[in-house]
Amino acid sequence: MKLNVEVYYSFQSPYSYLALESIYDLASGFDIELLWQPFSAKASGQPVPSTPIIPEKLSYLFEDTQRLANEQGIPLVFPEGWPENEFDPGRITRGAVIAGDMGIQMEYNYKVFHKVWGLGQNPSEENFMNELCDELDIDLGEFLSKISSSDTRERVKGIYKRGKKAMVFDTPTFVIDKERIFGIDKIPYLNSRLERLGLKKKA
Repeated sequence: MKLNVEVYYSFQSPYSYLALESIYDLASGFDIELLWQPFSAKASGQPVPSTPIIPEKLSYLFEDTQRLANEQGIPLVFPEGWPENEFDPGRITRGAVIAGDMGIQMEYNYKVFHKVWGLGQNPSEENFMNELCDELDIDLGEFLSKISSSDTRERVKGIYKRGKKAMVFDTPTFVIDKERIFGIDKIPYLNSRLERLGLKKKA
C-alpha cells in the first residue's frame, strides 16, 4: 500500500522550483503517492499583509538559491522587481488544479516553474499562457475557461484552507499523517525516513 505524501508548493517560491526534481525523485524511488497542493494565499483571494523586507535575509536568499541552482545545473532568473513587485499567481495556481484533472500535472509543474524561475517570465502576461498551452498541446480557450470557473477558484481556496489547517506556513512543506516536514533541506531526511519505512521500490 502506497503512503500518501501531501506536497504543499507554490509557484511564487524559488525553493519550490529548486525542490521540484528531488520531490519527483521521491515518487520514482519509493512506493508513495504525491498529492500536489498548489498553496497560495494570494491565489486563493486571501489578504496578504505586507511584511518589511530584511535586506540581509533577502541577500542570503539570492545567494542560497543561486548556489542550489548551480549545484543542480539549472537556470535561475528572478522575476523583475521581485519580491517588491510580485507577479499574480492566480492563473497558474488554478491551472495546476486543472492540469491535475487532465493527468498532466507533472509536465505542467515543470514547464510553469521553468518559465517563471528558469526564464524570469511574468505569468500575468498574455503570451505566457498562450505559449504554455501550446507546449502542453492543449486547447487554450478550453483551459482558460476551466481555470476561470468558480469551481476551480473554490478548489484553490479549499487547498489553502486545508494547508492552513495543517499549519503550513511556507513551501515546500510535506505532510505525512498530519506531520509537517518543511523545507528543501529536509528532502534527504525524507529519503532516509521512507527507506526506514521499507518503502523503497525494488529494482
